[in-house]
Amino acid sequence: MNIQTFTQEGDWIQASTEKIANNLYEQIQAKGDANLAVSGGTTPFVIYQELAKQALDFSQVDLIQVDERYVPENNPESNWKNVSKSFEGVDFRQTIRFEYLDQIQDTLALAQAKLPPQLGITILGMGMDGHFASLFAGGEYWDNISNNKALITDAPDNYITQERLSLSPEYILNSECIIVLLKGEDKYNYLINSLNQNHIPKEFPLQYIVGHPNLVIYCYLD
Repeated sequence: MNIQTFTQEGDWIQASTEKIANNLYEQIQAKGDANLAVSGGTTPFVIYQELAKQALDFSQVDLIQVDERYVPENNPESNWKNVSKSFEGVDFRQTIRFEYLDQIQDTLALAQAKLPPQLGITILGMGMDGHFASLFAGGEYWDNISNNKALITDAPDNYITQERLSLSPEYILNSECIIVLLKGEDKYNYLINSLNQNHIPKEFPLQYIVGHPNLVIYCYLD
């Protein structure tokens, strides 16, 4: 695990953007195409906007949604609404997302049918409870590891929208590269303290991916 900290937001944005852009370029060079899995939340949007300006052949890149609240796209809670705005004007080869259908099970099935065998680079955030994607502490999925690429989850009661869809822990862990974007000294301290206590993933979800061989955590200590 590689943890990098930054005291200047510009340096954090530049380092994160360069890492993502270089990975996408390498994927395209090696395979002829690439895929990029992105999380919502407010932290990564400035980096997505910077990435959209890079000289990359986005027509060879698939954009994949990591997680979503089960709400219509025009709902303020929608992750996709903000992700798509960040990449406005970018012509991806295709987008794979959790489309809002009448039944949440149909939304899940449609996404799973489109997802590739393996993720290239996955961008994650971390909540103050240690969750990533929509994979929360205490979730039953930590006790029942499966081969599903995505799953339906429930956020804790203190979240506005409980019904969620998320890429699965094992599918995310199988990514070629994982980047975690953090903002705030409080989150950084929480991360370090939690890792030092060696929690199991059900107690501190991010623990599930810390052994990944190509994991980088970029933290802006604002």
